[in-house]
Amino acid sequence: NMKLGGLGPDYEAIKEKKQKLKLQKEYSRQIKEYNMKNITVGQRLPAKPQVPSVSRQKALEYAKKIPRPKTFIARQSDQEVKEVLPQAPKGTSLPQIPSLESLWDRHKKEKEFVAAFKALRIL
Repeated sequence: NMKLGGLGPDYEAIKEKKQKLKLQKEYSRQIKEYNMKNITVGQRLPAKPQVPSVSRQKALEYAKKIPRPKTFIARQSDQEVKEVLPQAPKGTSLPQIPSLESLWDRHKKEKEFVAAFKALRIL
């Protein structure tokens, strides 16, 4: 009893494998349902009692005792700010700061010079 010419698909073996996979899937589905019922009904592990650590309590107590840096809530008045600014000694003379108008005029003149140089292609 030999089977000859077996180059094509073996439909009987395929049917057996298909049936076996179907049974496995059904079994896994039943186990899953059973476990889901038991997990919801079953006892859960009791929660750990909350015991604060001793080192944390010590750290919190220490933090309460540390003096905090003082913060300045009220802003200083303008007079106090002027007093804080550095003052030059009276014996030295500092150059005068040019006014805004003179600086603006100088800026315009320098712009004109630059434009002239660009026109001559020097820059």
